[in-house]
Amino acid sequence: MIVNLYSEPRDAGNTFRATMLTEVQALLRQKQREADRCRKQSFQPNFGSVAAYEQSTAPYREELRRMLGWPLTERRPTDGPAASQQNVAIDSLGRISRVWIETLPGVRTYGLFFRPRGHGPFPLVIAQHGGGGTPELCSGFFGSANYNDMTRRILRRGAAVFAPQLLLWDSKSFGPAHEKDVIDRRLKQIGGSLAALELYRICRSIDYFAKCGAVDAERIGMIGLSYGGFYTLFAAALDRRIKVAVSSCFFNNRKMYDFQDWVWFNAANHLLDAEVGALVCPRPLYIEVGKKDKLFNIRHARPAAKKLAAVYQRLRITERYRYQEHPGGHELDRSDTGIDFLCQHLKLEQPANKSRKPTR
Repeated sequence: MIVNLYSEPRDAGNTFRATMLTEVQALLRQKQREADRCRKQSFQPNFGSVAAYEQSTAPYREELRRMLGWPLTERRPTDGPAASQQNVAIDSLGRISRVWIETLPGVRTYGLFFRPRGHGPFPLVIAQHGGGGTPELCSGFFGSANYNDMTRRILRRGAAVFAPQLLLWDSKSFGPAHEKDVIDRRLKQIGGSLAALELYRICRSIDYFAKCGAVDAERIGMIGLSYGGFYTLFAAALDRRIKVAVSSCFFNNRKMYDFQDWVWFNAANHLLDAEVGALVCPRPLYIEVGKKDKLFNIRHARPAAKKLAAVYQRLRITERYRYQEHPGGHELDRSDTGIDFLCQHLKLEQPANKSRKPTR
């Protein structure tokens, strides 16, 4: 028996699939618009006074912890963590040590600690490298790439600096393949995220340094580039011990730049970059982006920066916020504008020679 079965060209159904995709994309745009309205309605801090504002942001801070997940959702131990230090060198700027800080059972945080010459306690600045980076790279041990001598520019101002390692190094140059995205997915399966783990590391590092004797616990700041700018913004939002933050080349429209480890369930309905920045307020916050940044277009950053500026304006503390578009690319500003802002709010002296340029 001969059976005639229907057949057609391979591409005959392509137009139907294109229609399906178009409909899903349109639905997503609609839901994003709804999320913008929802976020505006749900984020309603008290602008009656600076103190009232600060008190009213506490629930949003807890919401951010829940959004990021474990281990931020657990109460941190009240005692300072144990740590070990290995002396590396003493140079013209001070003493350099490699530090291991106990973070969770069986998990330590590695970083470099720079103690300036002179008598402490010193203000502390956390200098956070970005994607593909290391503490050694952002500290200028063998050049400093797009960090433009970030760590030592701060060290020269008289602050101690801690440069922690994130699970982000370039495995071709700096160690084994870290598989951060795999680790992030698996942490999300158990109610956490890689970002939550890294931020917990930063908080536990502050726990250690705040009690180590060499650091003035009331004068802690943070600066970071790219991924480091992300962790600077979020760490300052979560940990009020960070008195001033400089976030470089991260702040933007998160719907445009939705990296896997930069988005969380339901975030668009509640907290994106502008709202997270508002959790830093009323503390000083400096946001910088590069006009020639080929990774993140500044055009998309401007509306979010304007929205954040309005928070400081309503509280009449505009001097505590600055949005800066520097002339470079995806790099820390070569000028000292952001460093000056950081040092001003940590009450550090200005350098004697303002004409000095950072070295690569």
